[in-house]
Amino acid sequence: MQASLITAAPLVVVLPIRIFFYWRRIGIFADPARMEPDKIASLPWRDFGEDMAAWGAMGFLLSGFYMVYYGAPFVTGVKVFLGCACFGIFGGMLSFLRTERRTIFSLKEGRFQISISPSRFLSVSNKMLFFVISLLLFMAAAVLLMVFMDLNFLMNHPDKLDPDIYMSVFKEIVFAFGVLLTMSLVILGYYSKNLRSILSMQLEAMDDIVAGRYHRMVPVVTNDEFGVIAAKTNAMITGLRERDFCRYAFDRYMDPEVSKKILSDKLPREGERRIVTILFCDLRGYTSLAEGKDPREVVAFLNEYFTEMEKAIRNNKGIVLQYIGDEIEAVFGAPFDLPDHPDRALAAALAMRERLRNLNDKRMSAGAAPIRHGIGIHTGEVLAGSVGSRERLIYAMVGDTVNTASRIQTLNKEYATDILMSGETRKLLSEVPVKIAPLGGALLRGRKEEVEIFRVE
Repeated sequence: MQASLITAAPLVVVLPIRIFFYWRRIGIFADPARMEPDKIASLPWRDFGEDMAAWGAMGFLLSGFYMVYYGAPFVTGVKVFLGCACFGIFGGMLSFLRTERRTIFSLKEGRFQISISPSRFLSVSNKMLFFVISLLLFMAAAVLLMVFMDLNFLMNHPDKLDPDIYMSVFKEIVFAFGVLLTMSLVILGYYSKNLRSILSMQLEAMDDIVAGRYHRMVPVVTNDEFGVIAAKTNAMITGLRERDFCRYAFDRYMDPEVSKKILSDKLPREGERRIVTILFCDLRGYTSLAEGKDPREVVAFLNEYFTEMEKAIRNNKGIVLQYIGDEIEAVFGAPFDLPDHPDRALAAALAMRERLRNLNDKRMSAGAAPIRHGIGIHTGEVLAGSVGSRERLIYAMVGDTVNTASRIQTLNKEYATDILMSGETRKLLSEVPVKIAPLGGALLRGRKEEVEIFRVE
């Protein structure tokens, strides 16, 4: 038992020093400004090394002191040094795990706005193997040295053999194994807590990803498999965030219904033949309206006008294909089936007329002149698909139906109307909510045959 007391003596000297360094480390975590971000990952290993160095140095000094001052044999000095080394291993592991846990919580709480990528990979199994083997190796060496010293003492002093000696040897070995078991349980307990904390952050990030929230990054605080998983998760979050941004931007520049079909790769590359209703809308007097005005003012007006008209089209399940200057091209019945597309197109035109009236009321109350537009509607077959170069494509309707709708729209100037439709569209209407008056046949530019025209009053 005297040897055990000698081995435990360095606790009185080393523990106050390590407590001082521990509280200093707490101060660093409490004040992130004192910590260099790129050194956070090395803190646990630094604490492990400090403990090993402190206990090793103390073991070397105490073993020399006992051998010189007390005249203890060399074997006793080695035993003292190994005992200190055992405490150094245990204290180092404990400091490593405690600092790692503080790092985890500091990153989780957002005290450090960084994401550390593991520089040197050390697997979980190797880390555990290192901890366990180190502890077992030093404790086994200390136990074997105890047994060797006791046997050596008994061999050199056969006259002192009695039952109490054997019981002392047994108690000494039991004490050593008890210390080993306690240390192992404490280390495993801390290690499992750290793993649970890391896994909980990973699971929280996964929950955010499932919910479509990509704002939270997973702190990478270990250089093992969990660190690699966290780094890969962050890369996935970044990719998903960029993908959603691209999709959001894509939806802003193209109708969401079209973009969904394009992104799902359900849009035929060669296009598809469809019977649709095309609507063209063109502002009247746009040139004089924009003349002499600041371009930003003109753009703001166009954006307000297009917003109102697009709402009327979308509310009736139409899709704006493109804005051409001050003109709007819309389609009803593509890329998705819409059985009542002629009725939807007429309803959209009437809603556009009402929204323009409200917009003019707002403009006149502000002292601005009212504006007018003309709408042309025609139904027929088109080829719907992607049109353009290899570098840039647009979703468009191709065919005579599009040209005819555009020509009908221009007839509003001749007839002094705001909504005109073709006879093909009029025949397919299932409901007629307003009076529709025939205007007879009109010979459109580029066509050999007349097209029957109707006015929506």
